[in-house]
Amino acid sequence: MKKYKISILIIGMIVLFTTLSYSATPREKTHEKKRQGTKVLVGAIRWDAWIGDTKNGISVGLQVERSLSPHKFHYRAPFFSKEIGPDSMQSREITQDVMDQDIAYANYAGINYWAFVYYKNGSGMDIQRNLYLNSKVKLGLRWCLIIGSTFDANELVWLINQFKRSDYQKVFNQRPLLYLLEQGKNLKPDQLALIRKLSAAAGLNDPYIVLMSSEYVKPNIYADSLGVNALSRYNSSAGKNGSPYFPDIPNADKNGWEDMKKTGAQVVPWVTAGRNMKPRIERSVSWQKIPADRWAADGTPEQIADNLQNSILWVKNNQQTCAANTVIIYAWNEFDEGGWICPTFGGNTDRIRAIRNVLKN
Repeated sequence: MKKYKISILIIGMIVLFTTLSYSATPREKTHEKKRQGTKVLVGAIRWDAWIGDTKNGISVGLQVERSLSPHKFHYRAPFFSKEIGPDSMQSREITQDVMDQDIAYANYAGINYWAFVYYKNGSGMDIQRNLYLNSKVKLGLRWCLIIGSTFDANELVWLINQFKRSDYQKVFNQRPLLYLLEQGKNLKPDQLALIRKLSAAAGLNDPYIVLMSSEYVKPNIYADSLGVNALSRYNSSAGKNGSPYFPDIPNADKNGWEDMKKTGAQVVPWVTAGRNMKPRIERSVSWQKIPADRWAADGTPEQIADNLQNSILWVKNNQQTCAANTVIIYAWNEFDEGGWICPTFGGNTDRIRAIRNVLKN
């Protein structure tokens, strides 16, 4: 496979932490003055379906390859893809050297952490997470988890052990960062309470739990019942019939941040890198049916980077609402669903170069 070389500039951060541990609701304010310095942490979501045929009954990898197989979509396939034919694409990140190159790209862009959508160990959908964990060249790129209805309660001990890792992302007061997918309100308060209890028993500070709400009218209601620390969203569901990325999607993101702020909750702003869902509309996947008009045109690299810049400025201008001092990008690698900043087929690095211009300057 062709190698893409990028020199990586490593920027050190001095982070002040305290050892205070406590539990709170999304309405907590920044009476805790200890923040992580002036730099806003930037995370990017990873949904790791790029696994091909795992031979264990998991067909997700083959389905996303099928969605991207028409030649007109090859431009947005991941950089590690192989063009099998005019309308056939194989996209598989299943070796350590490919993951190490992926890590190098994230470091080049200035991404602070990846947020991995959780799948059970041994499921096949954990392959890329384990390749990341085994990498010797992370160079400061940290990680955290996004859990939801797929989380296996039998892996709670495993989860707490991940919190202990030095490369697991912590936010102010050295609190492990954990995102929750709402997913039909399957999560229960006692489950989160147990995570907090086990964390305390392990000598960890209280996890900082962020609900990625799918509720647009009153997003704080379910969050308050769970006792989470902040609100966010996986992405903004914007765009119709190929409407332009700008201004539609950046406006939807910002309006969402403002709406959540009005609830009195803490907020982790999200940055939607795209909603061009045409591959899944034309070649649907088994777990999602998308209406034919539900898609937006691709944004330019500069428009996506501007959206990220606006989210960072919003955090700086709303410090009492953004205690965690972080934003989350949708996404690093949702290539077929529409949200990606990772380099694509043929070595196209335009998006991470634009993001680097924001984060490294």
